[in-house]
Parts: sequence; structure tokens; C-alpha cells
Amino acid sequence: MVLVVVGFLAVFSIGAPLLLTGVAMLVVGRWRHRPAVVWPVLVGMWSFVLGYVLVAPLGCSTSATLPGEAGRTTCSNILGIDYSGTGVYNPSLFPALVAGFAAAAIGVVVTRQITRRTGGAGA
Repeated sequence: MVLVVVGFLAVFSIGAPLLLTGVAMLVVGRWRHRPAVVWPVLVGMWSFVLGYVLVAPLGCSTSATLPGEAGRTTCSNILGIDYSGTGVYNPSLFPALVAGFAAAAIGVVVTRQITRRTGGAGA
């Protein structure tokens, strides 16, 4: 519950992953003694955050132009993917969401396989 509160209070900085962790822990809390249930959920949630942050545009800059001409907005991210457009440009977050969900799915599947092989309770 503490992670949910701290995550909510700091949601515009580091709080979003903490909030998601707290909510995920509340959801799977009923099965806390079953690692084969708890770990895939938590790893999937953090994999989503990592995939999203790696692909999402983090910083943007706009070039100045003469009056009447469209400027150019360039946004980049950690992986170096270039999101560019003319004028007032807001890059789509759809690629980041797809990357996040793909990373989450991979994280859940891999963690589930590991907990099965190591004999996690409830596998």
C-alpha cells in the first residue's frame, strides 16, 4: 500500500513505476506464497516499463525559422530512434506502448518458464 501512495504522490516523476508495482502487488497479494504467480506479474510489469521507456520519445527540440515558415521538431529517445516532424509536432506513443507490451509478454513467459523449472510453489 505504501508503494501505491508514494507512486500516486510522485506520479509525474518516478512515481508511475512505483504506483504500478504497488497495484500489481495488491492484485497478486492473494497468491503471495506462489512464486509462479507473483514473479511473472511483477517481472511483466517492470518489463513493460523498461520497454516503454526505451522506445518513448523523451526529449524534443524545435528549430526556429523565419515568420510564415514551418519549423522542425525533433524528438529522440534512449535507443536513438528519431521522431521528427514539421511545425508543432507531437510524436505518437503507440510504438512505445507496443514495445512495452511486447517486453511484458516476453518477461512473463520467460519468468513463468524459470519458475516452473526451479520448482516454484504453485507452478
